[in-house]
Amino acid sequence: MVFALPLVVALAGCSPWTSPQAGRALYDQNCAACHGADARGGAQVPDLTQITARAGGSYPQMRVLDKLDGYARGQTVYDGAEMPNFGDLLTGRLTRVQTPSGLSRPMPEKIIALDAYLRSIQR
Repeated sequence: MVFALPLVVALAGCSPWTSPQAGRALYDQNCAACHGADARGGAQVPDLTQITARAGGSYPQMRVLDKLDGYARGQTVYDGAEMPNFGDLLTGRLTRVQTPSGLSRPMPEKIIALDAYLRSIQR
């Protein structure tokens, strides 16, 4: 049973519901209005293509997932702006995500897909 969990987590990356392509569609529906079609942000919102650069060269997946799924709700995101509530993104199928501590936690597949897209557009 111990070996099944990493397999489930690994398979999440293969799911069409958690792919960067699925995440792009979710980005267009939920994020582009503020962050722009190219995800480069503006005066009031951050450039999402620079998440890795701002984190010192390593993509901070747990921090991104926390922002998207609401664990960090209410924290200032950028220049006084706060992330909106993404109620629809928090619904639907769940998949487990491995945390840096070696544990896993369930996450909505829509959030995982959006994270996969954001990771794919890092410059």
